[in-house]
Amino acid sequence: MNESSFTHERAALARIRTALPETGWWRAWSNFSFATARGDLYEIDLLIAAPSGLHTVELKAWRGHLTATASGWIQTNESGTEIAHGFPLRLAADKSAALARLFAAVGEDFFIRRLLCLTDDRLHVELPARDRRFTVSVDELVVRLTRPTHDARQRMTPRRIDQLERALESTGITATEELPPPQ
Repeated sequence: MNESSFTHERAALARIRTALPETGWWRAWSNFSFATARGDLYEIDLLIAAPSGLHTVELKAWRGHLTATASGWIQTNESGTEIAHGFPLRLAADKSAALARLFAAVGEDFFIRRLLCLTDDRLHVELPARDRRFTVSVDELVVRLTRPTHDARQRMTPRRIDQLERALESTGITATEELPPPQ
């Protein structure tokens, strides 16, 4: 939808675009914002309709070392500085649920899975299994997206993609461009 103002996001989007298949019923929208009925404003890095269903994808280009504590995720960057990231999967889940509620308000029922994509392959990740389940590298993202869902209600068919595009337009998210080709 919109070009990211962040170099790392543009690079990650280009890398993901290159890795996704050119055939089949795949659609992706990037860098859009929406407001909830309560007035919360959320930004979506990437929304992908794939054989595995509908996904919001948060892109993080963190470097160094990533661990989890009781108070959230901690990144220790290459210079040894610790950066607290809170609970990014909770925020990703909130965004997915809020987007699903926005679609429901215009009469469309979509289950939206959330993923957090760590785009820098040099990041050393030590997260518990419950967090790793929703945290992927770019390569893992593509593998995850290509696995068809067994739940017919979540399957993205041509009809469901048309419904999704209408829902995006109905909610005011109108620029329904696909990810730009890699440069």
